[in-house]
Amino acid sequence: MEHRQLTADEQLAIFAMEALDEASVCRRELKEIRAALALLPWGLPAVDPSPQLKARLFERVRAWPAPVAEPASVPRMMDFSLLDWQASGHPGVSLHMLRHDQATGTITALAKLQPGATYSSHRHPGGEDCLVLQGGFRDRRGEYRAGDFIYYEPGSEHHDIQALEGDECVLLLVAHGGMELLPS
Repeated sequence: MEHRQLTADEQLAIFAMEALDEASVCRRELKEIRAALALLPWGLPAVDPSPQLKARLFERVRAWPAPVAEPASVPRMMDFSLLDWQASGHPGVSLHMLRHDQATGTITALAKLQPGATYSSHRHPGGEDCLVLQGGFRDRRGEYRAGDFIYYEPGSEHHDIQALEGDECVLLLVAHGGMELLPS
């Protein structure tokens, strides 16, 4: 027996005969619409903003009022203290490995730096994606805080990384092709 998708008119006729409830039709259509919408961003080309647009955006962000402290009743997205942190060999720096792809060497991990802690100089052969989840850090390129996303190009080197004062710095890192420690 061959199966085929019912047309909208056929579904409406079945619904009119009360053999198919409205919720079933709506759920199916909603599922199809969500699946199509989820694919839309993948069809867009990646575009870097113009320097003028980037400057305007940063001006608007700087003009925002200071954030209001979260009420105690609002939970954080993730309680980092519950994770299994491993010492990195650098004082005040610990890691929580999420994934290590043996085939490509790519490492996905969380890094936690205590305020003022530093990390040794290193290179990323395949580049690195870094999302600041909590606190902040500085390096030779700038200063970054919670919510900032930083991309380091393949072959780029990190020197003079230091966590900012205040909250612990927690980073989500994806080191494409791993990382190589550099001489101090």
